[in-house]
Amino acid sequence: MTDHEMQLARLSRPGLLVRTAQMAACAPCAARRAGRRPFAKLLAEEAMLNAARLGGGLGYSPRRHVQVMSALMSAARSGDA
Repeated sequence: MTDHEMQLARLSRPGLLVRTAQMAACAPCAARRAGRRPFAKLLAEEAMLNAARLGGGLGYSPRRHVQVMSALMSAARSGDA
């Protein structure tokens, strides 16, 4: 297991979010999104989205959360930094 995969494994997220992101990670657009931004920036954005999810903020976008999670999963699989 790579370092990125270990970081993702430590995240505690709802099962529906994780399963949806896993399905989306198989799409070519997830690999493109993963290639555009460093893993650390994606991880930071995911943390902000999760905080908004937990806080019930009006600005929370489940769609964006799935996009970022799928990009993280795609980057972890490919070993990109």
